[in-house]
Amino acid sequence: MAKVLVFVEDPGAANYALPLLAPLGATLWTAPALRPYLDARGVQPAQVINGPTADLPDDTEVLLIGTSENLQTAAHDLVRQAKVRDIPSVGMIDFPANAAARFRGETRDPLAHAPDWLLVTDDGTARHYEELGFPPERIGRVGHPHFDTVLALRATLEQEGVAAVRRRLLPDVPKGQKLLVFLSEISGGLDPDQYRWSPDYSLDGRGGRDDRTGIVIEAFLDASATLNPRPYRLLRLHPKNTRAEFGPLLDEFDGISQAGTPLEMVFACDLVCGMTTMLLYEAALLGRPTLAILPRAAEGAWLPTIASGVTPAAITRPALSRMLPTLLTAGQGNDLRPEPSLPRALAFLQTIAS
Repeated sequence: MAKVLVFVEDPGAANYALPLLAPLGATLWTAPALRPYLDARGVQPAQVINGPTADLPDDTEVLLIGTSENLQTAAHDLVRQAKVRDIPSVGMIDFPANAAARFRGETRDPLAHAPDWLLVTDDGTARHYEELGFPPERIGRVGHPHFDTVLALRATLEQEGVAAVRRRLLPDVPKGQKLLVFLSEISGGLDPDQYRWSPDYSLDGRGGRDDRTGIVIEAFLDASATLNPRPYRLLRLHPKNTRAEFGPLLDEFDGISQAGTPLEMVFACDLVCGMTTMLLYEAALLGRPTLAILPRAAEGAWLPTIASGVTPAAITRPALSRMLPTLLTAGQGNDLRPEPSLPRALAFLQTIAS
């Protein structure tokens, strides 16, 4: 295989890229903000880039980049250098949302910093880029390599059992009490206006916040507080969350989860709630019951398991109050098992490098 350089600086892109490193014999570069995330997974990058520019190594034969919420990411500069030197560049798209913003940078052109090729998870994601003008023949519909890892973990955890995993990871949860987790997100990103209150919101908070995450968490806390018997309510923070941004809302949860990798934790839960985080998709892959709580219906297109109906969505408070107890007591997940992705991704990259 050709000499491959991989650059990622956001957790989602890192999840997509990490299974590719060993089979490709690739070198990993990252940015400072991702170091804690990689450290928790025992991954040591070869170089940490602190700034919007970096020198592409002379021996690079293929460049793989992840997208980022950083408009001045060094990935843009690396792609520019690769194009000048006629080195194939490949973008890894782990998520269908924000297609028009991922390669825009600080311009208005959605493909201003686009690489030569794309790896995408599915046909729907591919269509977003085709509609923007990206050549269809340069898009590889290869799935998500990380999902292979999630499904392998599911097989291991199912042998141990949900109750045993819960006792091992969350011993503070009283025996016999239902465990309900909410997966947080940051209220920002490539298109920050999408993550603030707007008139098309069908879900309301308590009136004091305008951030998407805060509004949804308030609705979740109010609805779950009425459940009888009362479940143990756990908040899983996003890697980019800070506790300060939640203020007194943290005190309403029975527990806060932040350290380490979250997959075993969500497997231990009776119901996994969130908005459109990829971790909600991963929870469905682990066979757990999932519920999306969305402030507006249009966001259902942001996560494939919501769009496909695998993860039901509540977009109003009455719907949330009705769906929470039903899903929590049913305890029935799904058998979502996509075909292996890693072989398809490696085969596609091989054609690019040859």
